[in-house]
Amino acid sequence: MGRGSIYGAFGGKDALFRQCLDRYAAAYGAQYEEALAAHSDDPVRAIEAFLDVVLVRIADPSVPTGCLIVQSAAQSAILGEESRGHARTLLDTQRRRVRGALAAAPADPHVLDELAVFVVAINQSPAVLSRAGASDAELRYVARLA
Repeated sequence: MGRGSIYGAFGGKDALFRQCLDRYAAAYGAQYEEALAAHSDDPVRAIEAFLDVVLVRIADPSVPTGCLIVQSAAQSAILGEESRGHARTLLDTQRRRVRGALAAAPADPHVLDELAVFVVAINQSPAVLSRAGASDAELRYVARLA
């Protein structure tokens, strides 16, 4: 397959990259949504289940270590503007999912907004640590402490 065929089918390498991000986000996003929804009456348990999704994915030997969205965000300086913005949009989607799961918590809405940002940051941490060779026990410690 030649370059022209790829560009003709996908609109260029940046467009192909964004489609890959979308496919990845859809595959794992559904798992995050299921985990959060399974505990809609218990925000703490919902967040634990949310963090478990990433730990299970990282432990799966058939999946490369890390997270495509995290790696994309980390490399945003070399991405095209649309791809950089797309990676950020996907992180924002994750934050909105978490914030929705916290909606029932009896706390100030601003604190819940901040907590959602924190949970997303913590959720990305095991992906980075796994690429550096952190053990499963270390990754579970991060999630448990969070």
